[in-house]
Amino acid sequence: MFTVKEATLDDLAHVAPLYEAYLTFYEVDYSEKNPLQYLQQRLGNKESVIYFVVDEQGQYVGFTQLYPLFCSLEMNRTWLLYDLFVAEFARQHGVAQLLLDRADQLAKETQASFIMLSTAVDNLKAQNLYERNHYEKDTEFFTYLKHVNA
Repeated sequence: MFTVKEATLDDLAHVAPLYEAYLTFYEVDYSEKNPLQYLQQRLGNKESVIYFVVDEQGQYVGFTQLYPLFCSLEMNRTWLLYDLFVAEFARQHGVAQLLLDRADQLAKETQASFIMLSTAVDNLKAQNLYERNHYEKDTEFFTYLKHVNA
């Protein structure tokens, strides 16, 4: 049995190791950064919403972080689901589905037009999960990034 909860500042010491594992999965060097502090700043400044999943033993097994945005074309709120990670030992047990369901609930509660996300082109398991949950691959717009602090 798993439980989804919304993170408070008090939860972040337990969420941060999952965030660090997520960064490692994407091969991000965070050795000179402080992941816990980053999460504390986002939550403390009300710049994101974080949900986590605990198992029956109270072990933190997954998390997602969403950022509020607005869409000028829709003239409405949207959400960017930027992070979603499940500990390797807890995969294939519905944890990611619980997190996606909670993100859907947040979008409905805030009357958002849509949830946007991206994933690595080689992360086929995640792509299958998102498509099963009615996320549509954007074929109309390209995404561009300009790194300004290289």
